[in-house]
Amino acid sequence: MPINVNIALGGILIATFSLTACERTPPDYRDPVTLPVYSVGDADNGAIIYEEACGQCHQLNPGSNKKGPQLMNIYGAPAAELEDYDYGTALTSSGWVWDAETLDPYIADAQKAMPDSKMLSDPMPDADERADIIAYLSTLRMTAPIVDSDGNQVVKAKHTQMNNEAVEIPAGAENKPAASY
Repeated sequence: MPINVNIALGGILIATFSLTACERTPPDYRDPVTLPVYSVGDADNGAIIYEEACGQCHQLNPGSNKKGPQLMNIYGAPAAELEDYDYGTALTSSGWVWDAETLDPYIADAQKAMPDSKMLSDPMPDADERADIIAYLSTLRMTAPIVDSDGNQVVKAKHTQMNNEAVEIPAGAENKPAASY
């Protein structure tokens, strides 16, 4: 009989862990970008460099954080503001705002710009490449969706208006299966 109690307790524990594992933090969004697009660099070239140098750690979709936080609406945003990413202490207490003046030295060498930074990328000594990446980041703009009190995205339903107009049926179609159309 004690074996059945242990099995029952084990099942309850597994069910509890399974249910708590289903909870996920809803994606966090930064406020819309209010700064003008950074025009010193080439945003198109910056997109290519970004994919090669930054894309393996940083995504562009809210809620899709990897080793680094997602970067949508990063330009002009306060550093370390997303609730769904665990930032390092140095960045959290920096008081930085991500603009060209802070992004440039950080991209150049994150460890030199901010000792104890979690960003472990290789330094990027080329100022033109950094300007291109900053120009690209300044174009990443997205409005946050409307969410309900539980954090679920509110989707506007599309309505189709029906009408009662007559439909013309071609001659001979009355005996033809619908799949033939």
